[in-house]
Amino acid sequence: MNKPRILLVDDNESFLELFLSLDEAAAFDITALPSAEKALDTLERQSMDLVICDVQMPHMNGIELFHRVQDRFSDVPVILITAFGSTEQAIQAVKEGAFHYFEKPLHDKMDLFWATVREALAKRQILKEISTLLRERSMRTGTPPTIIAQSKGMKKLLGTVRDVAPLPVTTLITGETGTGKELVARAIHQMGDRKDHPFVAVNCTEFAAGILESELFGHEKGSFTGAVDRKIGLFDVAHKGILFLDEIGEASPAFQAKLLRVLETKTFMRVGGTTPIYSDFRLIAATNRNLQEEVSTGGFRQDLFYRLNVCTIEIPPLRDRREDIPPIADFYLKRFCNTYGKPIEGFSTNAALWLRQYDWPGNVRELINVVERGVITCRGNRITTRHLPFNMEGAGPLSDLNLKDVERYVISMAMKRAHNNKTKAAELLGISRKTLIEKVKAYGIT
Repeated sequence: MNKPRILLVDDNESFLELFLSLDEAAAFDITALPSAEKALDTLERQSMDLVICDVQMPHMNGIELFHRVQDRFSDVPVILITAFGSTEQAIQAVKEGAFHYFEKPLHDKMDLFWATVREALAKRQILKEISTLLRERSMRTGTPPTIIAQSKGMKKLLGTVRDVAPLPVTTLITGETGTGKELVARAIHQMGDRKDHPFVAVNCTEFAAGILESELFGHEKGSFTGAVDRKIGLFDVAHKGILFLDEIGEASPAFQAKLLRVLETKTFMRVGGTTPIYSDFRLIAATNRNLQEEVSTGGFRQDLFYRLNVCTIEIPPLRDRREDIPPIADFYLKRFCNTYGKPIEGFSTNAALWLRQYDWPGNVRELINVVERGVITCRGNRITTRHLPFNMEGAGPLSDLNLKDVERYVISMAMKRAHNNKTKAAELLGISRKTLIEKVKAYGIT
């Protein structure tokens, strides 16, 4: 079994040497470092089970190190070692979450010290086990991102997602409102090597420019009116995970400039702060705008566009992938039936035809809303056209059991979409031009 890993931080080399020579120290894998800066660098590269640090150190003291560990590695307990004059700071740190503190010299309280070390390590182990159980349960019972792809365009998109997911590359997802840009971003997260780390989603239109900056960068206590406590920013929360910025085309010019700097250096400072913070996040951005056009008109920074446009995934609108409409509708029908406890078996023939032929300006989001409304209002075992909130242009009263009416309707819609070009209409229907002409004549379609 591996020994528990302890990070010991003190600028007094004599103390470090004395500590490492103690018999009890042999039970642990101890890394001794002379500064808080080196300790943070080590924590970025290695997993530690406990941090023991002196309070009084040059440059960054132990209290500041504790706050940094608390912010970035919240499940790693910290024990503080204090000298005369710093006890009050240590007591305050314990109130804020430090595991314990001890006053120097330690030689008269070593039994209590080692007992506290073991107690802190036991707590760390319990937290790790709970985290593992929660992650495993989430993987077993959680609903993974479901991208339904029957059409060629969406199958190609899924292939791109699989190729891009394991790469640490900034990705831009484009598409009309409601096409499922966040769903694609979550699929990249689930298929990649960051799936066990956070997926942080932010819609740039939900916040005013100043509030958006505070949400992402965080702020220090007292940095502005109302900042009564330190706030950890979402750049920090997304460390080792994915940050998804939706509607990036709506971001203000000032925020665009700050985001560009963060992407170039992977470091940022909280509002009101002076210490650079490193965050290893992967950025996925999304927009329903044409950013190239925005760049040409001065609405979007060209340098930021190039930084975001390393890999682009364009989601086609639902009207261009009608093969996906029936399986998407069936998927959400089953989901909402479970939610509302309805025994609905499916859609009537007419309702299914109308769903497929409607142009869906709101895309998948609109389709989902229509299906949910149908489930709520339906009292029978099938959703029919009267449960749908729209009427198809040119759709007459069809009987669910009248095959001729259904065929006439489908041919009429094919002719309309093909602008009365019989060859194209036949291709859409999967029949020969001769057969189409015969049916057009038989049904009196003009």
